[in-house]
Amino acid sequence: MSVCAVVWCDRAPVARGLCKRCYARYMRGMSPETTRRYTTRETKERVCDDVTERRVAGESIADIAQSTGANESTLGKWFREWGVKPAVGKFGRSLATNQWRPWTREDAVVAYTRLDLSIAERAQILGRSYTAVAGFIGDYRQRQGDPYGIK
Repeated sequence: MSVCAVVWCDRAPVARGLCKRCYARYMRGMSPETTRRYTTRETKERVCDDVTERRVAGESIADIAQSTGANESTLGKWFREWGVKPAVGKFGRSLATNQWRPWTREDAVVAYTRLDLSIAERAQILGRSYTAVAGFIGDYRQRQGDPYGIK
């Protein structure tokens, strides 16, 4: 056992004579007397409705975690378990309606051959994201075959 400046522990000493655990607590501003709040089933049931409403309203997991005292990863796990998703996408914009729809030949022709339009304009016409159209164009150029027959 090595001696830590705060407690007896079996961890290797690091900066300032503290073990890794105690040094991490020191960096977070926690004193040796401060205990970590562990999440229990009762805590989960108590905060379920409140955090669900806030997440659906679009509040970030980090903000919810800070105000409730729960860990961000714990809240993320709970939201996946409960099937909770925000009402709007990232930065307040709704997600593209057909972002998971497979590419058809007509979509591929518009995305690949309409060089008179910018990628953003092609994405708007197709109802897809800019990244999806740009990715399709890049992937299609590198393909060996021509699955849509437009090259």
